Order: sequence, then structure tokens, then C-alpha cells
Amino acid sequence: MKKKQSPPTTQEYKIRCSEIEIIILYRMMLLRTAKNLSTEEVSFLMGKEDDFIEKIESFKIKSIYAHDLFLFTQVLDYNAGVVYPNSVDVDHQKFNYKMFKTICSDRVIYELKQLDENKEAFKTIFLLMDSRHDIDSFSNSTANEIEQLKNLMDKLFEKGYFTQERLAYEILYKCQDAIDSSIAPKNLKVVLQNYVDKKEEYHLEQRISSKKNFSGFAYLQV
Repeated sequence: MKKKQSPPTTQEYKIRCSEIEIIILYRMMLLRTAKNLSTEEVSFLMGKEDDFIEKIESFKIKSIYAHDLFLFTQVLDYNAGVVYPNSVDVDHQKFNYKMFKTICSDRVIYELKQLDENKEAFKTIFLLMDSRHDIDSFSNSTANEIEQLKNLMDKLFEKGYFTQERLAYEILYKCQDAIDSSIAPKNLKVVLQNYVDKKEEYHLEQRISSKKNFSGFAYLQV
């Protein structure tokens, strides 16, 4: 018997901001979904709290610092200026917007609408579709990748790699280069957390990085 699917649920978020801020938000969301990454995975790569990017996309964080935008593009391997409008005639006047986030059984749909003077939605600004990152449709592949990462981590410990501060995205690229294949950041996060929680032979400490121009967490062997 086919399993009955749950009906879609919709969350709504409001913000009053300028057109240029909306363009930056749109580009951030577009770049994230193009890499098929969850908000939590991008936050992890940036060395931020798990909900950092989710708070930006749901307007809980209303102002984004330039250094965070730079870091966002850096960890996703994009050109630093890709989130900024280029040769676009933008209006700096502030408008009211509402984001509709609809969670379906197999996808998430983001629709941003501009509101009129009566706070009613009257114009769609953008529409984006994302994966359901909380659903793992490839559990066997996930388990194999986690085991592969653990073996690779042990080799990096043996070589003294973690005797210096390492950022999450640096570790990701190091591992990808070593196996010549892409790695899901969520799987790397699971493996690293086991070392932080002292569940493995080697141990890591997660702490605020001392690296210049980086205001996030780093990993160091203890």
C-alpha cells in the first residue's frame, strides 16, 4: 500500500528593506541551491552556528556584513563579487516583502512577494525550488562516505594536519582533493563532531578561530 503523503506546510516571513538587499538575498539563495547544499551545511562551512544562513533567509538576521558575504562566496568556491548587483539600476527605497516557504514531501518552494500599501502581496519577486535536505534518499552511500571520511581523518591526524587550526571548508577541500571526489558537508560535519565529542581515538576542539579576517569556528587537535 502506497504511503500517504503529508500535505504541504507554508511558513511566512516579513521584512522591510531595499531592492538591493533583496537582490543580494536572492543571489545567496540561488548560489546555495545551485550547489545543492542546505542552510545548515553552508553555516557549517562558514564556521557559524547551524541556523546562521536559515536566519538570513527567514529575515531573523536583517543585515548581512560584507565579510560574511565574502566568506559565503569563499566557502562555496565562487568569485567574491558574485552576490553583488552588477550594472543594475536598483532602487534604494525600502519596500515591504513577504517570503512564503512551502515544504512539500520532496521539495521546498521559496516565493518572495512584494507587498502593497495595505500589506497585501501583489507582485512575485522570485520563485526558487530547493531539495528536502532533511531527507536522506541515499542512506547506504551516506554510510559509506562517512566511513571513508573517518579513515581519511585518521590519516590526517597521523600526519599532524590538525595540530594547526583548520576551518571546515579547508578540511572539506582537503578531503575532496585526497579522494578526487565531492563530499557532502553534512557527512564531514558528522565525522568531525565525533572527534569533538571524544568518540574516536583522536580528539578535536572546536573554538573561535584566531585567523585574521575569519570570525567563525575552527578545529584544532587536543
